[in-house]
Amino acid sequence: MTWGMARDVSFFDKLGSLLAQEREAEKARMTALAQGLSLREREEQGLSVLDLETVEEEVGLGGRILLTLARADRGRLPTRLSNGDLVAVLPRRAEVKEPAKALISRATSTRIQLAFDREPPAYLSEGLLRLDVVPNDVTYERVRAGLQRVKAMDKGQERHKREVLLGNEAPKFDNTKDFTPTRPLNPEQQDAAKRALAAEDFFLVHGPPGTGKSTVLAEVAAQAVARGERLLCTAASNAAVDHLLELCLEQGLRALRVGHPARVAARLQEHTLDIVVEEHPDRVVSRDLFDEAFDLFGYARRQRSQGRSRERFSNARSSTAEAKDLMDEARKLEKKAVKAVLARADVVCVTLASLGSGVLAGEEFDRALLDEATQATEPLALLGFLRAPKVVLAGDPQQLPPTVLSQEASKAGLGVSLFERLLQDHGDDVKRMLREQYRMNAAIMAFPSKEMYGGELRAHPSVADRTLDGVLNPGAQVDAPPVLYLDTAGKGFDEEVEPTTHSLLNPGEATYVIARVRELLAKGLSPRELAVIAPYSAQARHLREALEAVHPDVEVDTVDAFQGREKDAILVSLTRSNSEGQLGFLNDLRRMNVALTRARRHLFVVGDSATLSSHPFYGRFIEGTQAEGGYRSAWEWPDPAEQ
Repeated sequence: MTWGMARDVSFFDKLGSLLAQEREAEKARMTALAQGLSLREREEQGLSVLDLETVEEEVGLGGRILLTLARADRGRLPTRLSNGDLVAVLPRRAEVKEPAKALISRATSTRIQLAFDREPPAYLSEGLLRLDVVPNDVTYERVRAGLQRVKAMDKGQERHKREVLLGNEAPKFDNTKDFTPTRPLNPEQQDAAKRALAAEDFFLVHGPPGTGKSTVLAEVAAQAVARGERLLCTAASNAAVDHLLELCLEQGLRALRVGHPARVAARLQEHTLDIVVEEHPDRVVSRDLFDEAFDLFGYARRQRSQGRSRERFSNARSSTAEAKDLMDEARKLEKKAVKAVLARADVVCVTLASLGSGVLAGEEFDRALLDEATQATEPLALLGFLRAPKVVLAGDPQQLPPTVLSQEASKAGLGVSLFERLLQDHGDDVKRMLREQYRMNAAIMAFPSKEMYGGELRAHPSVADRTLDGVLNPGAQVDAPPVLYLDTAGKGFDEEVEPTTHSLLNPGEATYVIARVRELLAKGLSPRELAVIAPYSAQARHLREALEAVHPDVEVDTVDAFQGREKDAILVSLTRSNSEGQLGFLNDLRRMNVALTRARRHLFVVGDSATLSSHPFYGRFIEGTQAEGGYRSAWEWPDPAEQ
């Protein structure tokens, strides 16, 4: 136990100032990105969308007005805006003093639905519009307020919890009885679930790739609800929260997803609060009241615009007053409906950032599960501790760290997740590492296990020997050992800088990846079981554009998009090739660990050993492929240009 480093509550102030630093870095980045760009370039950078018009109007939950916009030519939108992004809406050509602000409530490749909290200005239905993405301070304000609340935990149990979080007091466990699992668990999974359920303060579940961290969380959820507990499931990303929701639904638990339906996977939308509440009788009445209120607002607007008589003004005034009363009544009924729907749920699933939304005000929980905890910054993760007395954090400190833009803030501690810090403070007694993995062929597992997990991972017999042969056309011949490294050294494939983003790409390397995709698909591999990963966004974009024509179902993305996921075959383009041996991003070995642990049967890595070998990690990787018969030189490989 490292008791020597007693912290006081000023620690939370320090986190607050690092958070403010990060906020400034985000704003500065947006400003810098936008400066000196033409409108078209803004559009390319994902900062704006041009030439939109309103195609639909409806009323949503809470009397929000929903407008759907599309390109005037109904074409594809150049950038994928995300649900929940805050945007300013301006006329495309005219100047306005105060642009309307809205949240994106649903975004597809051709349409954007915006949610307005108040009546949008008339210009929204009069001609072409542009959207500008604006920084959203809501999350920042919620997290900042959360830190102050943790700091103020000063009485009884709360004080103990705060001291545990500061590393000054040891966490408590009750001596639990064994439980009968609802599904087969291996000994480490069983032990992790048992200790997570015994935790009075917190427990850490360390789940390396493919080791069944989800299985443990699902078991903890089922057992907790069976004991009559009310459970909160949370994570930093919407995808991780959706995953928790699915685990709970599979266990037959009454689980509800809180958050913008637009941010939730389509197949899960029927479980969102916004959708479920629509069926509630109080909500049905409130909908009619909202409609009536809008009709009155419309009437008042027409009265005002038709002329300036006294009678018209008094009509307008009384209609407006009546409409406001109806709105208040409707909102009260709606609140009642929301409370009733929440009360019926055993499990509430919501992102950490949305825990502070008004809907959940006053909701209490007995236990919280926090997944992908190693990807959340500490101030964000602490929000979970404000909602439940016991928190189970699951994650893997050897995979993607929290995303922090400000180098200074990251070095000063914002780059360390709460999971990692609690582990440093309280030692190995507060965590269980899962060691048996159910994803990768043993040869794919070997290198990451040795480098990142002290050689402790084991491949379950059901996966240890599986290869591509099992999923290709019968009798297909292909050079595909479990790990194949294709060395481009000496080929002259130098990396290039993409002018607008300053990200890197390597077209020469890309030709080999594209040829490999064609070959594997031709031999019968399902395009949905093949993915291409590049550490640089420019290389990912370059590959994606080239591969869309080959097959639209082959996924191409950067490392971050693949955390938590797996495919039969993964092709990795390392991209870097320069005479200085500069590796940049590739020095982040946790990112690389994610890229190397997604494949079940075949991992194909392309790179320039002359550049890569300057780093011992890559040197050992390449030597390993030589020892195992998985090394090939591009000089002896079929030339893509001739294929």
